Formats: sequence, C-alpha cells, structure tokens
Amino acid sequence: MVRNFLILLCVCFINTISAEIVNIGVLHKKKITSFIFSPQAGNYTVYTNKGKLTEIDNTEILELSYRNNLIYIKSLDKDYGAFKKVHFIGSSVGNTFKIKTNHPAGSIKNYEDNLIVTIHTYYRYLQLVNNIDIDNYVAGVVESEVGRRPPVEYFKLQAIICRTYALKNIDKHKDDGFSLCDKVHCQAYHGKPKSDLIKEAAIATSGVVIVDSDINLITATFYSNCGGQTANSEEVWKRPLYYLKAVKDTFCLNENNAVWTKKISKEEWSEYLIDYGLPKGSLEAECGTEYFQNCREQYYENQNVQIPFVTIRKDWNLKSAVFDVIPDGNYVVLKGRGFGHGVGLCQEGAMKMARTGYSYIDILHFYYEDVHMINLESLAFFKADF
Repeated sequence: MVRNFLILLCVCFINTISAEIVNIGVLHKKKITSFIFSPQAGNYTVYTNKGKLTEIDNTEILELSYRNNLIYIKSLDKDYGAFKKVHFIGSSVGNTFKIKTNHPAGSIKNYEDNLIVTIHTYYRYLQLVNNIDIDNYVAGVVESEVGRRPPVEYFKLQAIICRTYALKNIDKHKDDGFSLCDKVHCQAYHGKPKSDLIKEAAIATSGVVIVDSDINLITATFYSNCGGQTANSEEVWKRPLYYLKAVKDTFCLNENNAVWTKKISKEEWSEYLIDYGLPKGSLEAECGTEYFQNCREQYYENQNVQIPFVTIRKDWNLKSAVFDVIPDGNYVVLKGRGFGHGVGLCQEGAMKMARTGYSYIDILHFYYEDVHMINLESLAFFKADF
C-alpha cells in the first residue's frame, strides 16, 4: 500500500523542476594554474571577493592564472587585477560556458550554469567548482557513465539512480569545499551532455529519487555487467542492505561485458595461493589449481583455506569476482563473467530490459528489492510522518 502510494506521488510530481543546486569539483586534482573562460550561451556576471567586476557574453574571453596566492584576471585588452575568489554567475536562461586549461594544457570542456574559482588551500593551485542545477548535472553524469546509445527508458532510470547517488553522497568532498568531484569514485562527470534525449530524460524525472522502507535515500550502486547473477551487498562491502540482494539476471548474458579471460602462469598462481596458506603439494597435480564457481560464490575454498573472491579480484585487477580457474599447460586461465562489483543495478542487463519493452519502473524494481520512488519535494513530508 505504501509503495503504491509513493509511486502515485512520484507520478504527480514527475514534471516538477527540482530547485536543488550542487557544487561539483571539476578537473579535480589537475593542479591548474592557468585557464581560459568564455561564455558559450547566455551572459555572465563576474563577481570577486571585492564585489561585482564585469559582465561578459560569448564574444569575450578571460584568462585566469594563479600567482603569489592570488587569482589574476585579464582579457585580450584589459588587466582586471588580482583576487582571492572569482564567481561566474549566469544571468540568462540556459547559461553555458567553456573552459580550456593552459597549465597543464588541456582540451575544451563545456559546462552549464555557474563556475566558482578559488585557491586550493594546501596545494596552491586553482580549484574549479561547477555550481549547477542538479538536473543539468545528472544529465552530464548519465552521458559520461553510459554514453548516448542506450534507449530513452534506460536514460530515465539512470537519471533517477544518479540523482539518488549524488544526494546520498552530497557531503563526500565537504572538506574540499564542494559536494562531489567529477571522478568515477563520486560519479563520472564530463560536463554538458551532447544528447538531447539524455537531457530530456533528466528533466522528465526531475526531482525523483529512490528511498528505502524507512524513507531514506538508498545506496544506488550500479556497474557494467553481473555475469548472470547480482551479488548481495554484504558479500562485497560486509554491510547487508535488504534492497541489495542477489537476483538471477539472464538479460545481460549476451552483452559486451558478459565474459572475459585472463591468462596467468601456473607458477605465479600457485605462489599466490601458497601465500594464503594452501599446501604446496596440493597444487602440484594438474587438477590442483582447478576451480569452478557453480554460481556467484563469496570464497575461493580449497584445503580448508578461504580467500574472498573480491580480494582475488583486487589483487589481480580482474574485471569481476566471478570466474573459473582452468589449468592450461604452464598456465591457468581465469574464465570470468561480468564486469564490476555486481551489487545493485546491472547496466547492460537493464539496457537489454529497456530495449525489450520494460519500463524504467519495472527495471528499477527488478534490481532493487522493495524500494520506492518519491519526489524531493515530498521527501521532507514523509520523513516527518514516518
């Protein structure tokens, strides 16, 4: 009953534009000491710690550089001086800008909304923060994470997941002076998306997030391919979450990242297992190194020795923790399935579901058990009520 009511509320609010603004550290850790800023669409007002500096449009270019613990600004024909902080605030509808780093040299990057430039307090370089409407950010993340080829229904699902993940982790870089960075460990973000379909999907699901039975934002994890079965959260991160339970997934089995192989010398593999306590003699026979996972298993078990498969994956930089070990002369071949940690949404499986006609709501509930979609504007009401 609660789930149906929450879904109904989601539909009622689905076209409401979210007022959430997030601060994203862009070109994070590039140690930028000089870059070019230019409006691409709309007009920008430039503010500094000393107040309003100037107004610029897409005919103008500003160079910002770091020297002597200050930010120097100049145009082609004017030196504006030195400041401690610089804010580029869009004063039109649909403001976009482009930047190009000079030191270190970089390519042109396009972003939406606003830009905040400060000095990194420890490393002494320019810190760039994209102050952006969350729907614009989500659209950029979706394109960066999955590209422009998946169907529209999948874009809607990924937008909701990315929005939920962002808000769940909104303080991840609080100590750095922004919310999230543009790297994969937050969410990959390469700036303004090129796809209109992705932008439309983000707007169509504006404000919608995923919550658990206690009306808390879920841990909305995703990865490329589960290899036929997702993992329980406790098998990977030792924290059980009721909505992140293993499910059989046949949709991803014939997709790009469904299978992989890695060849390792038998000597290296045996030494690795011996280091974990396996008796040397047990590995000398041809079948001593052979191992088959009947389904997704948590431990490599041999001679009363247990090694977590997630540990083996990390140690050998494998695509997944689901693999068989097959002797092949002086080598062993790891024949694996899937790509990623396996907890939550299997992206290639979800894309296949979308292509075969499943709605984003159906796909969501296939991978996340007993969760609800709710609009941000309703979240405070429900949190107070439960």
